[in-house]
Amino acid sequence: MSEISIKEIFLEEAKEILEQVEADVVSLEENFNPELLNVIFRHVHTLKGSSGIAGFDEVYEFNHKLENLMDLIRSGMLNITSEIIDVLLQSFDWTKLFLFGDDNTSKEQLDQIKEVLLEHIDVYVKTPSLTTAQNGNETASPKTPFNYFRIKADFKENIFEHGIDPLMIMQDLLSLGTVIYKNVDRSKLPEFEDMDPEKCYLSWKLILKTEHTRQKVDDIFLFVKEDNDIVVEDITAGYEENGDTYITERKIGEILVKKGIITETELSEVIQSQEKENRKLGDIVVDKGFATEHEIMNALNEQDKIRKKVDTGTVRVDTNKMDNLMNLLGEIVIGQSSIARIADDLDDEMAFRMKNALHALDRTTREFQEQIMSIRMIPVGPSFEQFLRFVRDAAHSEGKEIRLEMEGKETELDKTVIEKIGDPLKHMIRNVIDHALETPEERAAAGKERTGHIWLRAYHQEGNVFIEITDDGRGINKKKLYEKAVKKELILPDEEVSDSRLLSFIFLPGFSTAAQVGELSGRGVGMDVVKTNIEALRGSVEIETEEGKGTTFRIKLPLTLAIIDGMLVRVGKNTYIIPLLSIMETIQAREEDIKTIEGKGEVVIAREEYISLVRTYKHFGTEADHTDPWEALQVIVESSGEKVALMVDDLLGQQQTVIKSLDKGITESRSISGAAILGDGSIALIIDIHGLISEIKSK
Repeated sequence: MSEISIKEIFLEEAKEILEQVEADVVSLEENFNPELLNVIFRHVHTLKGSSGIAGFDEVYEFNHKLENLMDLIRSGMLNITSEIIDVLLQSFDWTKLFLFGDDNTSKEQLDQIKEVLLEHIDVYVKTPSLTTAQNGNETASPKTPFNYFRIKADFKENIFEHGIDPLMIMQDLLSLGTVIYKNVDRSKLPEFEDMDPEKCYLSWKLILKTEHTRQKVDDIFLFVKEDNDIVVEDITAGYEENGDTYITERKIGEILVKKGIITETELSEVIQSQEKENRKLGDIVVDKGFATEHEIMNALNEQDKIRKKVDTGTVRVDTNKMDNLMNLLGEIVIGQSSIARIADDLDDEMAFRMKNALHALDRTTREFQEQIMSIRMIPVGPSFEQFLRFVRDAAHSEGKEIRLEMEGKETELDKTVIEKIGDPLKHMIRNVIDHALETPEERAAAGKERTGHIWLRAYHQEGNVFIEITDDGRGINKKKLYEKAVKKELILPDEEVSDSRLLSFIFLPGFSTAAQVGELSGRGVGMDVVKTNIEALRGSVEIETEEGKGTTFRIKLPLTLAIIDGMLVRVGKNTYIIPLLSIMETIQAREEDIKTIEGKGEVVIAREEYISLVRTYKHFGTEADHTDPWEALQVIVESSGEKVALMVDDLLGQQQTVIKSLDKGITESRSISGAAILGDGSIALIIDIHGLISEIKSK
């Protein structure tokens, strides 16, 4: 492998690590977790080792120092404090800057930052001592994060007669920690016809990973230890766990010892026998009863993995290649549509055979499409976790205590959507920190806990993904909002305005109710950009608020930007696609159902509801076959709770299409979100219902 490709692979890996480790460090500060501490240590260790291989010697040396600090924390010589967390976060910042650069940071500044950080690290490394935990209480620093016990449990056959169930004992043992190795000995199990259901034939050998002491483990076997063959050995000192793999190649005997399957004494005995008998070590171990054949096979497989350095079953794929693959699939769909149109011109028998073949091909194409989409879909969790650091730093700079909590991190969304939603989310969270959440003193005076909360939630609903940002702050002052709207002449004094319309003013350019401009926000710039960016993703945003209790921003997004299920409609000679998810129903109104209402314009009465009528041909500046609404069809669509009825001449059928983006030079209309190529090679414009309703309201 060339030096260039090694560096490229390292940089990709480093980018992923640095994105993840930042959130892990902030989580560690909020809630000490030995497992999470080990994860962070492994990240530092990986950065150190991989940077050395890739030729980034400065990063290697820096992370070697950082690894020493992490080792002290893991060993319990240093407790986690906010100062140590700052050093860790700033160290990862330096690594990120060094590897990926920043136009505002020169090499000299990087060197200065590194020297300051190394001085801080040296202070802790050279004078390790127990420090006070961040809550201000003296806490006993953890020793080794976990203890490891090798346990052999061989129960007598008649143990059931004493009212003891061995399975219950094993379940109690499992409650103490995690079993990282287990083997059930079935050698005493008789043939089925000879089996006595009131006898115990099984025995267990396992390794338990636990935070508890030896005494706690012994207590599990308190009532059975004397009458049964129970052996508990503390193997913590000699046990080495590394995600079930080992960094360097090891001999089979060493692996068995490190996994706690045999002892050093037993290994020495086996080696002596091997020298005399000239047999395989594994065969001797089994013959002596120190391990089973199954355990030897597992150890051999482990040795083989170490030797081959088996990779995980994943492949890195460039996003552009995925996009190209999706475009090619779109061309296949277009080709299928073209063949389907040709089939219509064939005789009945040939058309029938052709359409059957196309039906089978369509199923395969859809499965292919779903597989590609599943590859593009990634959990929102990593994107959410990047805000942990941002909230921590912003809260400190504002003198506030804030906790970010996340729900639905496993919710999947198209990678492209996730990449584009990051900035809008960040700006909204920034506004919450600056405007919505009070200082600890203000919260205490209002009867709230001193720490403010921000909840970031994601969930699927109705074929879309919803992301909610909720806070328990002061809420939006609607009276103040109303006064600002009157001042800007958006509404008339004493005009009745719905809450939804009033809150929508927040997204107007230059609209801010902040009393003063802060470092984070307050200039009235940003929320309009937030809405524009979300709408560019075919999404929408709405607000719910209760003064004194908090606010929720709810963002609605499509699962993907690449594909749309739509209804093809004709208006004159033009074809449009309406997203199926937006369609409520299609009707043909009677003449008496069409009314003109002052303040609302033309409406159609459908199911005793007045729905605004949109003359689609007028909105898009085209001609139509029917200009009288009762001669045309009305497609009733909905977005963000608002309905309109679109006049169309004909329905052409449903179709799943790959969206092609349009250059702004073609159209800047918010009513059009893209285009699709149809089977006959013609172009159909895709109507953005949310944008269309917004344009109609703004006229």
